[in-house]
Amino acid sequence: MAKLNIIVATHGRFGEELVNSAEMIAGATENVYTLSLLPEKSFEDFYQEATALFAELEGPTIALVDLFGGTPSNVLTVLTQKYEHKVLSGLNLPLFIDLYMRGTMAETIDLDELVKDSFTVFNESLVLTNERLEDR
Repeated sequence: MAKLNIIVATHGRFGEELVNSAEMIAGATENVYTLSLLPEKSFEDFYQEATALFAELEGPTIALVDLFGGTPSNVLTVLTQKYEHKVLSGLNLPLFIDLYMRGTMAETIDLDELVKDSFTVFNESLVLTNERLEDR
């Protein structure tokens, strides 16, 4: 089996709690790392923390961030110049769970295919539930 690293980088502890919530649904996770930008951290602190994490990782990596243009997004995107990883913004629980499950069950990791599939999951995860109720 192949190994996909997933980095969840967010403002506050949103990413940590999202991973905890995912584990309630999908079980314990492996090769999942969180980076939390807390109020006391500077851009440089966050950058150094992210750089240290990347220095320890081996293999294909996808970073999920909460907000395009925010510090987690900017730092992880800048680091794509040194490390070959993908960065997706718009983190949500269905996206994380689907990406994690695909990454753990794959024989080989194709980052471009995982990214493509992630866009589909992201688009399908936004549902106006009122309409679903009305369709019954």
